Amino acid sequence: MIARIRRSDLLHHGAIVFGGVVAANAFNYLFYMLVGRLAGVVVYGEVTALVSALLVVGAPANVGQLILAKLAADLEAAGDRAALRRLANLVAIWALFVGLLVVLAVFVERDRIATFFKLGDAAPVVAAGFTLAVFFVTCLQRGVLQGAHLFEQYATTLAFEGVARVVLGVVLVTRFGAAGAVAGVGLGIALAGAYNVSIFRRSFGSKSARITLDGPALKRIVTGVGLGQVTLTVLTYYDVSLVKHVFDARSAGLYAAAALVGRAVIAAAAFIPTIVLPKAAARVAAGRSTLPLLGTAMGLAAAFAAIAALFSFFVPSLVVRAVAGGAFEGAAGLVLPYVLASSALSLATVVASYNFGLHRYVFVGPVLVAACAEIVALSLWHPSLRAVVGVLLVGHVCVLMASLNGVWSPLTRTRATEANEPLAGSEATLV
Repeated sequence: MIARIRRSDLLHHGAIVFGGVVAANAFNYLFYMLVGRLAGVVVYGEVTALVSALLVVGAPANVGQLILAKLAADLEAAGDRAALRRLANLVAIWALFVGLLVVLAVFVERDRIATFFKLGDAAPVVAAGFTLAVFFVTCLQRGVLQGAHLFEQYATTLAFEGVARVVLGVVLVTRFGAAGAVAGVGLGIALAGAYNVSIFRRSFGSKSARITLDGPALKRIVTGVGLGQVTLTVLTYYDVSLVKHVFDARSAGLYAAAALVGRAVIAAAAFIPTIVLPKAAARVAAGRSTLPLLGTAMGLAAAFAAIAALFSFFVPSLVVRAVAGGAFEGAAGLVLPYVLASSALSLATVVASYNFGLHRYVFVGPVLVAACAEIVALSLWHPSLRAVVGVLLVGHVCVLMASLNGVWSPLTRTRATEANEPLAGSEATLV
């Protein structure tokens, strides 16, 4: 079995990425478990709210990672290591520039942001600004690693960040509270970014060269993938920050514990969209039907969701205690509906990745409308935590249904060509 995996690049690389994602998620949940036990419900709610907020604000970085992965893949296919080095350099420079602007903006508005989150101290907000800056850089760097087929290094940087986050975050939270935990997250990301820089130097050499891009193709990808991915990322994280704003500290902490359980469903199936996108494009190139791939991927994601739902239905208190600790047992009643909501969002993410691989973007509009309706409804009506989770469940199911728009439509010859078109061209130049 192991020999077969090693002989197949697809299986071998898929197993490596899966291992990295699993390790990263395991350390991520270990971080939250330890913070909850060491710092208590209130600090736990502050940490999860701030980290969720920075992930929402940093959603463009996730989009940029996908776009850079495609660019790097084209350069890798052409064997242009000098251009890859140039791409890596540009990513570091521009992402760091954007990150510094973010840090400055957060520092200037730190008191207002702290008031929004009902924090008595602005220090956690400043730590979140630093963490957001390094997140931009490291996330975009990983797009280059992914596209250049440096999958072992890609998995290593994920796992390395997770280990550093646990060690630094747990040490700092005991002394500095929420500010220390958030700073520990940022330091872990920064160390992973430094590791990425060393990989670029060893893999791409010291020479750099000009990069040429096909402007129209890039525009289609940026627009379609950008809107779709940003929408799904925002839906994954926005609710915890909103709850922290409108509810008391203890209620926000309990809700964050339920959210952590629900997000485990998304995290467990996170490797599926990564595999679906390139495999969908490959099947089109080979003239094979892509619908069986979609069915298999959704079935696998549904299996993860079903297991989580069963545990959440029969032993919700045990699940909460295992994830966040005994102090959060009051969140048990929220776990099942949150898991179901997260399951719907996980399936929608799989469908979106499938559509991205086929250059199908007709679903993006309906998904955006459903997402906006959910966010507006939750902002205007939130009488209780149970009501919040109920709105989330209905909204996420609507998003899943919207993502299926046009998914069974026949793939036209034009769209099949677009699904495999290279980005390299002469319409635009990146110097």
